[in-house]
Amino acid sequence: MKKVIIPTDFSVNALKAIDYALELFKNEACTFYILHGYHNAPSSEMSKSATQKSLDLLVKSLELQTADKDFYFEGILKTESVLNLTNQSQNIINADFVIIGTRGASTFSQIFIGSNALDLIEHLENSTLIIVPPEYESSSSKGIVLATDYKHTFTNAELSPLLKMVNLKKTTLNIAHVKTEETLSDEQKSNKELLKSELKEVKNHFFEIELQDNVAYTLYQIEKENKNIDTMVILKTKHGFFNQLLRENIIKNLSAKTKIPLLVLPQIN
Repeated sequence: MKKVIIPTDFSVNALKAIDYALELFKNEACTFYILHGYHNAPSSEMSKSATQKSLDLLVKSLELQTADKDFYFEGILKTESVLNLTNQSQNIINADFVIIGTRGASTFSQIFIGSNALDLIEHLENSTLIIVPPEYESSSSKGIVLATDYKHTFTNAELSPLLKMVNLKKTTLNIAHVKTEETLSDEQKSNKELLKSELKEVKNHFFEIELQDNVAYTLYQIEKENKNIDTMVILKTKHGFFNQLLRENIIKNLSAKTKIPLLVLPQIN
């Protein structure tokens, strides 16, 4: 049985993440853990008891909505930050995926800026994270793109969540090499061949794209030029490609909208 953690603040965008999860796992047996980190402060709009009631009502609504599915729902509320509660829950549950919505992001960059998603991307431990933008609409497009510079040696454990998603969607995995130099080093060539070997059990397609201005804009160009994809994938490395993405002043450099989820894979030593 799959296990999925979904933090919520009861907003429309948080509900979008739940809808995405229900669609993704519609043919699977799955337990969904709906988390809410309660802020015990004078500015809190609802008391903790009222918030608990809202969470209970949400869980009950989801149970009724999916009565014909092999789904189970559990609401978890604690006086904690979203990050701490998600990390604590993941340490106990060991969920396959953590799925979160973003708060009205208007550009690709704002997925990373000024939201709980930023904290989770940077500090969530040993978890596969899916960030669902508010503009996302479910469609028949199911292609997945893994963006890489071939400077990391992928392990089977790191690729496992990605392969799960490929199998869930019954789709092709596209591997986009973001070119940062004219020719591959021997290490990059070796990593590419190892990656091909790890992916031999799924339908795959390798292609190249030049680095354009910055990593974030390049990822958006991949989305723009490949209309059949609905998920972008990156690995959360401790150095290099991923950190470059977070360091970039993306708001200044990118104004185009994105409408597809981002899957962030954890680096496993």
